Amino acid sequence: MAQKNLKIVRLLEPELCLECRFSKIANVTGQDGVPQRMIYCKRLDCDNWDIVDAEPATSVRTEDGEEF
Repeated sequence: MAQKNLKIVRLLEPELCLECRFSKIANVTGQDGVPQRMIYCKRLDCDNWDIVDAEPATSVRTEDGEEF
């Protein structure tokens, strides 16, 4: 299985992601070890991302149980 390089990015318009078919609510743990509820996106080329200050995510678990 390929190694996934998960990043935490800022969303330009977060409300657009709420209805997007590629997004799911997830519990995400960052480098600081603190879990937070965020939006997980399966799309790899979204124009709604601000990747300038992206930081690595150590774990992602969606509400339906998928883990990345």
